Amino acid sequence: MGVILWFSSDAWSASHTGTLLIPLLRWLLPWVSVGQLTTLHVGIRKLAHLGEYAALALLWYRAFARRRDTGAGAAAQWALVITVGWAGVDEGRQLFTMSRTASLRDVAIDSVGAALALVAARIGRAIRARRRRAG
Repeated sequence: MGVILWFSSDAWSASHTGTLLIPLLRWLLPWVSVGQLTTLHVGIRKLAHLGEYAALALLWYRAFARRRDTGAGAAAQWALVITVGWAGVDEGRQLFTMSRTASLRDVAIDSVGAALALVAARIGRAIRARRRRAG
C-alpha cells in the first residue's frame, strides 16, 4: 500500500513518466504519431493501475485465505473491499498533490484490476481443490 502511495506521488505523475516513456515508445515505434504516442502513454499508465491494484488484492486475498476462520469467498470479498477503499484513499490523496489529479475513473480501473485478479485467484483455487480431490 505504501508502494502505491509512492506511485501516486509527484515523482510518478504523467509529466514525469512521459519524459521517460514517450522517448522510449518513439524509439521502439518510430512510425507512430505524437497523438498515438500520447495515447500509448496513457494506456500504459492505466494498465499500471490495473496491475498494481490486482497485486494488492491478491496479497490481501492471500492474507485472508490463509486464516482458518475465513472462507475463500469471504477472503475475496474482504480483499476487494480493502483494495477498492485504498483506491479511493489514493485518489483522494492526489487532490493534494499539485501535479496529480484525482479521478473516479482511476478508482474504477483499480477496482476492475482487483476484481479480475480475485476472480482468477478463486478459479485457480477451485481448480487446485478439484485436482486434489481427483488425485
